[in-house]
Amino acid sequence: MDTIKTLLVRLQSFIAVTLLVTVAACSLPPPAEPTPAVSATAVPSPTNSILPTPPAATTVPPTPARRSPPLGTFFFYWYNCPQQECNADQLRAVPPGWLTPLPDDPDPRDGLSYSSYNYDWYEQELRTMAATGIDIVFPVSWGDHPHPWFQQDRINLLVQANGVLDRPLQIGMFLDTTAQQGMYQEFLGNGYRFGPNVPRLPLSDPRSGYFFYNLHIRDFFQRVPREMWAIIDGRPIIITYTALCCDHIELSGALWRAVKDAFRADFGVEPWLILEETWLNPQALAPPAGLPSSAEVADGVYRWGTALVGPYTGELRGFKVSSVGPGFDNSRIPGVSDPRVQPRDEPPGGGPVAPGAFLRASLAAIPPDTDLVLIETWNEWPENTAVAPATYTDRDGRPLPPDFYLQIIREWRATFGSAP
Repeated sequence: MDTIKTLLVRLQSFIAVTLLVTVAACSLPPPAEPTPAVSATAVPSPTNSILPTPPAATTVPPTPARRSPPLGTFFFYWYNCPQQECNADQLRAVPPGWLTPLPDDPDPRDGLSYSSYNYDWYEQELRTMAATGIDIVFPVSWGDHPHPWFQQDRINLLVQANGVLDRPLQIGMFLDTTAQQGMYQEFLGNGYRFGPNVPRLPLSDPRSGYFFYNLHIRDFFQRVPREMWAIIDGRPIIITYTALCCDHIELSGALWRAVKDAFRADFGVEPWLILEETWLNPQALAPPAGLPSSAEVADGVYRWGTALVGPYTGELRGFKVSSVGPGFDNSRIPGVSDPRVQPRDEPPGGGPVAPGAFLRASLAAIPPDTDLVLIETWNEWPENTAVAPATYTDRDGRPLPPDFYLQIIREWRATFGSAP
């Protein structure tokens, strides 16, 4: 340990980030060898064929069928209603179980309501996702938050519930980087604090990689069985929140490179890393010579906030991620100094007003060749970006079916790519 400390003091801070994460990862038992990918090869036609081979110029390849891209959504499990932080006055739509027991909960011993302690809540949410056509669930992870109902071990119940489905969903990681700011402040003895008025985690601190990988990412993937991992080209998906947690973003490429290296050392494969666009280094924050930029390390890019600002498709080296949402309203959250509202019945950019118009238009804007579609969000209720069943109304206060927004998603899924 003294040798590691000496190295950290002597080496430059951005190199130390890489070393600290990699050394910590390599201390684990060696990972199993990854299964090699199988590639198909063309079978040559026999040379003694009776019929002549047609000229290449006259051979017309069949038009490939348009594929339906994987559909994922962000799932928040930070709830423990009605006991903690479940003020329905902050919500525009209230989900089942928020204030009263979940309907038909078969086992009250594990909890009755909308809570991460309640196995039956997880199973109900996952079954509803599957019935809607959701392929991938991205639990919004903060690692071990001070609230016990929002700690990493809650993922165990999600995995258990997912396992009883006839066709389990794939599970990816949504790394809410707000947690890194809170972890760092707690480490410094300032308490678990985060937000715009709290000092950020400087990536120049040689310990920064520890808060991303060792305290957060590694444990998440140790809890999720490999057969449930959401993968692209055999690599598990990590999607990050914004870079608002951190300073010295010019070093983020080195940070994410170190995270990938540590993950490969532990699990035998690199993650498929999709960064929120604020992580990609602008020209003014170019990385130091010899270090990679975030754009060089990432495998994809997306934009957070499409429930407010409208649909967006990010592309990085040919990989496209489209994100959409149903609208936004944080005006009822206490302490929000600059509330923002995007009505659900007004399409982005203007147009005819109708229930669900924002989500319908956003889904319609997804390009047919996108590789991944993200719904923002499944159940972020205080910001009113949820699509899960709830007591929705139209702009005049008339009730809508509880699954109104899920039906919009089903309709889009059924018709996506069918137009010429």
